[in-house]
Amino acid sequence: MRTIERRSTCPINYSVEILGDKWMLLLLRDIMFNGKNSFLEFRASDEKISSAALTEKLNLLVDEGILSKVISPKNASKFLYLITDKGIELVPVMVEILTWGSKYNPDGGPKTWLDRIKQNKKKAIAELQDELRSQLHSHGLN
Repeated sequence: MRTIERRSTCPINYSVEILGDKWMLLLLRDIMFNGKNSFLEFRASDEKISSAALTEKLNLLVDEGILSKVISPKNASKFLYLITDKGIELVPVMVEILTWGSKYNPDGGPKTWLDRIKQNKKKAIAELQDELRSQLHSHGLN
């Protein structure tokens, strides 16, 4: 397992070194809010990440224990990237980023999730975390 060489022991530094790249947040968005979990699904996102950058970012998220890489049960030559419990703990952070972004850029965002968050943010976060844990457990991972 490869890890990032840390600049300091500061918790904010740790977070920034993993999540401070736009691609990381967009990959987490795609997994959490859009249900994506394969390389080709990530590549099809509007932002058009390159294959090399996608490979690098996915490997880092796996190495840091935020994602697990598993063989697809439907196609043995395909890998799926599933969010781990460590990654699921980021759901409240991502919901806050989504909420903030939709306030200042109201033309975009996953309308279904934005509506659920506006109705009851705490419930929406809990439901999303439960849904992601269910996906993880359905593949035999904890």
